[in-house]
Amino acid sequence: MNLVPARAWHRWIALAALSLVGCGGSSSTPTSPTGPPSGPSIAAGTIFSLRSGETDQPVASASISLSAQSSSGPFNAVYTSNAAGQFVLDRAVLLSSTPLLDVSAAGFLVRTTILRSDETTISLWPSSSPTGLDDVFSSTVAYSPSACPAVNSASSVLRRTPSSVTTVSVSFDSSIQDQAAETAHQQAIARLNDATGGMPAYQFTTGPGGGVPMVAELDPNNATCATGDGPLRATVVLTTANGEIVSGRMVYCSLGAARSVELVLHELGHTLGLYHSSSTADVMYCSTGRALAFSSRERLLMRLMRQRRAGNRWPDNDRTASSALSSRGIRTEVTTCE
Repeated sequence: MNLVPARAWHRWIALAALSLVGCGGSSSTPTSPTGPPSGPSIAAGTIFSLRSGETDQPVASASISLSAQSSSGPFNAVYTSNAAGQFVLDRAVLLSSTPLLDVSAAGFLVRTTILRSDETTISLWPSSSPTGLDDVFSSTVAYSPSACPAVNSASSVLRRTPSSVTTVSVSFDSSIQDQAAETAHQQAIARLNDATGGMPAYQFTTGPGGGVPMVAELDPNNATCATGDGPLRATVVLTTANGEIVSGRMVYCSLGAARSVELVLHELGHTLGLYHSSSTADVMYCSTGRALAFSSRERLLMRLMRQRRAGNRWPDNDRTASSALSSRGIRTEVTTCE
């Protein structure tokens, strides 16, 4: 039996260890397993409130469906609003997952939206109201391109002035130099501001104004002036970006049209984003014989529209609506009236 000296034995063990390191790859730095998704989130325990867009009262017993993702993976949850119109998240929700929220409650349009950290109060659009507003009126005047008689198609997106803009400036171009027309516009503006509560505030200016510009002009040769048989005719041309109204023109076919408070008020309604109504009781009725002041349901409709994102789709879907202006969404919309 041959004995290996102790010093040689230790050297052999060291060489063997080096050999194992070189061949087995166990010397590489261990990597941690991929962790769960992370990023901005809405914390568990966050309280959301449902309110009526008409009365601002809480909406109890609403059914809320949430499809989202937490740090532990995707999930689906169903909540019911309490007597205070509230529901509470039972886990954190990752905003990067675009959390989808559906809300249904008796007496309101179904809301299809996204859970947003800056919107913990969620307003619901009433399906009917003591003012006379109902789902047909809402769909026709806020979501259906104007026709005469009015047609309920619900094929357009909701259009409105940007939330960041509080002023609409109405002015005349050089084709209108008439005091009676100016007076008619000032009177119509006062009636509109009374109906909207000044949100946004319309103002008549003789020079450059702030906010969204609306320029009135007289053009009897405009192509739309040759159509129809109404004695007073006008056209509104709006430039919109993703449903947000960024500028517009009101083209009158005659000086008499520009002097008509009834017609001017109707045209201003279009510049606010309204389409045509089928009732003579409304300012937005498509032809002559309309009301000289906005009806209660028109006033409510304008208030509800301010609670929605431009680009909202019928009945109340803002998942594809954008709050940012984009050249990709630029459109020119023309509405002819008499």
